[in-house]
This record gives sequence, C-alpha cells and structure tokens, in this order.
Amino acid sequence: MMDAVLRVGLPGLSLSASSDSLLEERYVSRVRMIPASETTPLWTIEAKSIQSNLFDSLKSRWQLSLIDDHANNNVHGQQQQQQSGPSCNVNFEVEMQLSNPLISFTLDRVLKDVAKAQVEAFEKRCRAVPFDNESNNNNNKL
Repeated sequence: MMDAVLRVGLPGLSLSASSDSLLEERYVSRVRMIPASETTPLWTIEAKSIQSNLFDSLKSRWQLSLIDDHANNNVHGQQQQQQSGPSCNVNFEVEMQLSNPLISFTLDRVLKDVAKAQVEAFEKRCRAVPFDNESNNNNNKL
C-alpha cells in the first residue's frame, strides 16, 4: 500500500500562462495492489482519495487478467496480429462524488473522454514496458 499525490484539471481553462488549469486539484490517494495468485488469476489495483478539496469521494479500480493465446489470436471472430508477449483484459471502474455541483456538471460532460484518455495512456505504458516471460512464469505475475 502507498499514498500517491495526483493532479486533475480541465485543460485550456488557465488563469495565466504559468498556471496549468483554472479547475485544477491536487489530491492524495491511497493505492493498494492485490497481486494475482493461483486461486485468483486477476491483478487488482485500487485507489481511494484520502485528502481532497474537490472530491467528497473518489475511488478507482483497475483489474487485469491474462488472455490465453487462443483468445488473443481470435478476438470477436477476427484474426488478430500476433503479439510479442501475452495480452490482458483490463476492467477500469471509477466512482466519484464531487463537492461542487457546477464542477460535477462539467465533469459529467467530459468524463467518458477522460476515462478513455486514462486507458489509452495505460495501454501505451504497457506497450513500452518490456515483458519478461520467464519472470512471469516463475512469479505468476502479469
């Protein structure tokens, strides 16, 4: 378990060239990782805000599970290009309650785009990190 300082904001709404965003919040989340095991082949990463002026509550959960080679090569009945390493399914959930109704209304309008950007950044990072298949087999890790 660890605490992480995070920052959220709406780009383009800055007060000056030196500030990132008019609607910007730095907050602290407690992050917990539950590794996969023999009985539960699913990695889970949970984060919960513990210090925030913007959020009354903010929780997120990432769940990752390996896709077997056959499923990886035949997704939705279509032949896929062979990957250099294993693939995984990602389930991403976010639950939030905001203290300001105006900001809540504004975020409701862009939340799908924000979630999509988070998943795309996650996928990009996964492609950039080398996968050690030997380590994966020995430690049952993704």
